[in-house]
Amino acid sequence: MTAYQIRPRRRAILLGAAALTAPSIARAQAKRATIVLSTSDQDVSYQPYGPYAAQQGWYKEGGLDVTIQTAPTTGQVIQLVLSGRAQAGQITPDALLLAAQTQPVPIRLFYVIARKQIWGAIVRPDSPIRRFGDLKGKTIGFPANSPAMVAFVDTRMKEEGTTITEAKEVATGYGVASMEALKSGQIDAFIAWPGLFAAYENAGYQVRRIPDAPWQTGYYGIGLGATDEFIRANPDIITSLGRGLARSAVVLKAKPELLMQSFWRTYPTRGPLPGQNRADATKKELNILRATAEQMRVDELPADFQWGMQELPTWQRHVKNLLDTKLISTPLDPANYFTNDFTAAFNQFDRGKDIR
Repeated sequence: MTAYQIRPRRRAILLGAAALTAPSIARAQAKRATIVLSTSDQDVSYQPYGPYAAQQGWYKEGGLDVTIQTAPTTGQVIQLVLSGRAQAGQITPDALLLAAQTQPVPIRLFYVIARKQIWGAIVRPDSPIRRFGDLKGKTIGFPANSPAMVAFVDTRMKEEGTTITEAKEVATGYGVASMEALKSGQIDAFIAWPGLFAAYENAGYQVRRIPDAPWQTGYYGIGLGATDEFIRANPDIITSLGRGLARSAVVLKAKPELLMQSFWRTYPTRGPLPGQNRADATKKELNILRATAEQMRVDELPADFQWGMQELPTWQRHVKNLLDTKLISTPLDPANYFTNDFTAAFNQFDRGKDIR
């Protein structure tokens, strides 16, 4: 299996205040929790990551009041979780491990959401580019200056005898400016994730995706993490949060339209307005949710899968890759950054109840 590589460039993960330490603080928040999502636009793709469970009242069933917030970067999510302004946050394993190389970071993932390395590349439909090796001498667009995405492209190119140093990198943003740059030929390829690609397709842009590498399923994408102190002091909250995500995964697998309908009820301005074509809007939203399902691997995993489960060998691959690329110099014990203690409890629910 090939490891994707992260090179030491343009990396800045800002860590803020210390983590929660006082048991009295944890107890005071025992029935309230904030989940912070790593996004600047909470579109329908984020429904299975906590919002749907909150909208369905699943958290309230257990006496838990959940607030959903957003932050544009993983570094800011880590800050919010460490400072106690959020009790759980959407974090990537690599971001957590990179942060831990400079100072102790008492956060661990208790639930894995995206079960594959999610980056990918799109090109124009008529582009001669078919493989990452074809990007040699080309201009590659990125949503932002992301070491993880740059590293991914570098690894895919190295598999075919070249490197990203033989291409030009351009930050083009998250909006339609990126697709206009691709359409006009200012960039030859754009790097992002399936949900963003689907949103661009929904906006009318014609693109073709370069196939994923088989090894991408050997890494985790994103998960939900909390401080060690909060996890120890609030196992009931952790269980409730994870079970809500597991129930959401089951619904996404069986009836994704339910997540879409709940999204529209919660955010009416994001759904079809009077006079708009509801069938067309439904098709576009389900296109995004299919991309989300791909990242979570819900379609390829069995119906009785233990959602949220993590494996030590996968975490070890993350650590080995960071060591191999010299982003960390001292081996980190991945067991300090994740827990499976709650997985069985997450999956203790009637799997048919929510989709009947």
